[in-house]
Amino acid sequence: MTVRTMSTQARLRATAAVVLLTLAAGCGGQQSGEAPSAAEPTGGDEGGLPRLDVPVTVGTDLLVGGRQVPGRWYAADGRGTHWIALREDRTWWWGYDEEPQRIDGQIEQSVVISPGGGYTAQVLTGPGQRWRLVGADTEWGGEGFGGVDLPRGGMSPPPRAVAVTDDGLVVAGGPGFQWLWRPLVDNATVDLAETAPSQVVIGSTDAGLVVNEGTYGQTDGQQGAPYLARLAADGTLSRLDPVPTHDVLEAGEQWLAYMPPGTTGGEVPGLPELQVQRRVGSTSGVLDAPRGWLFLASGFRWEAPDELLAVLVRADGDDQALARCRPETETCELVDAAG
Repeated sequence: MTVRTMSTQARLRATAAVVLLTLAAGCGGQQSGEAPSAAEPTGGDEGGLPRLDVPVTVGTDLLVGGRQVPGRWYAADGRGTHWIALREDRTWWWGYDEEPQRIDGQIEQSVVISPGGGYTAQVLTGPGQRWRLVGADTEWGGEGFGGVDLPRGGMSPPPRAVAVTDDGLVVAGGPGFQWLWRPLVDNATVDLAETAPSQVVIGSTDAGLVVNEGTYGQTDGQQGAPYLARLAADGTLSRLDPVPTHDVLEAGEQWLAYMPPGTTGGEVPGLPELQVQRRVGSTSGVLDAPRGWLFLASGFRWEAPDELLAVLVRADGDDQALARCRPETETCELVDAAG
């Protein structure tokens, strides 16, 4: 048996990769001389930092809007200046600006945030294998929604919040169940096994929930026929557009960006290209990372309908950078996030 040790930097990359994949669920290096002249960094707005429409971590720096949040961070999600992130000490935080606020309670799985950044949800672990689903808004003060108890008992993996919509509908589940919670309607829960049988919500994107046919706890986007869907308050799913099978996928208003099945994981820090295609129509293409860089798995998000913000990583995994990519022209330019 071969025993492999991991450096601190490798542990950071591994933890960040797991969290980012959970956040995407389908969920800071600078430019060096190795980058071609066509990929010169684009400028910033405040204090040298770039304009950003989505929160992002570069290395261990969390960038929100045009400012850096104090601390060292693994991963982030959100929209505009409303965000959630996992700090280096593995505690979860949220904010509506660059001031971090701690999310209380024991959290074994990821916190989720709505695509528009307005609502958060997470599952808290209690004594005696008790699980409680809670949520809140991301305005000043973070008004809570209360919570509901989930089925009790040992589960592997533990139950988690899968998604929260911009309407404040929360999907959560574990290996044997998936529920809809309606905190802003009547605080009731709906068993999705009854309203959407054999359909499993596996993640969330700007364009809708990602759903696939299968069984809870064993379904992902790597096979079958995943699709985008809209969730109604009665627990029914309305099918929108099909999406390709994938390891990681981000759907926007106009485009899809994804990494094909079997291309992420293990010791691979990233990929040299991303697949892109129109949500409607047959247009497809490939985004190539700037020379010397790789696309970090699950480190990309649509900033605008035709503009993708992507985290880049060196092949050795030690440096990170940002790029803005445009699928229409199949181009990527480095962004100066040095500050």
